[in-house]
Amino acid sequence: MNKKIRVLVVDDEEQFVKNMARILMVRGFDVFTAFSGYDAVHAVKNEDAFDVVVLDVKMPGMDGIETLVEIKRWNPDAAVIMLTGHATLSSGVQAMRKGAYDYLMKPCDIEDLIEKLKEAYEAETIRRHPVLWPRKMVREITLHALKKLLPEDLLVSALEMMGRESGQEAIEEVYVVDSEDCLQGVVTKRDLLHEAQNAHPEVPINWPDLVKNPRLIPQMTLSQIMRPHPITIHPNGHLTDAAQQMIVNKVRCMPVVRAGKTIGIIKMQDVFRYVENEIE
Repeated sequence: MNKKIRVLVVDDEEQFVKNMARILMVRGFDVFTAFSGYDAVHAVKNEDAFDVVVLDVKMPGMDGIETLVEIKRWNPDAAVIMLTGHATLSSGVQAMRKGAYDYLMKPCDIEDLIEKLKEAYEAETIRRHPVLWPRKMVREITLHALKKLLPEDLLVSALEMMGRESGQEAIEEVYVVDSEDCLQGVVTKRDLLHEAQNAHPEVPINWPDLVKNPRLIPQMTLSQIMRPHPITIHPNGHLTDAAQQMIVNKVRCMPVVRAGKTIGIIKMQDVFRYVENEIE
């Protein structure tokens, strides 16, 4: 990163905040911390503008949603990533409507969070685009440019797909399909890191290390490490059902399958933007 991204981390769990701040600073971010909604608003009012705010939803006193509203009032250009261990459809929808960039669930992989911080910083104009019409069905928000691989492809193929260029959205997982586009399994960043670390136990490996040096990846096929295929949904499914499934199963993306064939994916942040009926 040429310019240090200014990040404010807000959570009432002080040790969690301190640990996250230390990791982010090592990775080149300019990090500030707050242990309550009130402290966060005070920081936003009195510090130079923050680029990204990582904000816990459940906090005593001023909760995350109230804090989000105040942060957007004082620093409207800040991209706010909501972080919670108690995800509900209602809180997710409310957060997106109040201007949150995205909504992540604890425990959140640090590499995924770092990628999301960079993505949010680069794409803050996108998050401000208004929703022009309501959407209720999965097919209406399905992304058809699905990143797919075959079981016999090498692990490095998945790494190449997940290696994000500046300005591109982070890809956290790739789906493995057969020659008929039937879903076989899924491979995540964490899976690739795990295999690389097992192959080179003598040195710690993080995601940037892996992207810069693909040779750290062992010569294995995706079929050797892929997990069983994840939950799926039909294109005629309702967005509220999709959101509930994603929350319960703690996933941020879900394949859309019709007649046994994988036709695309939906993302949690898109579902929250379009769901109209808030439920608990």
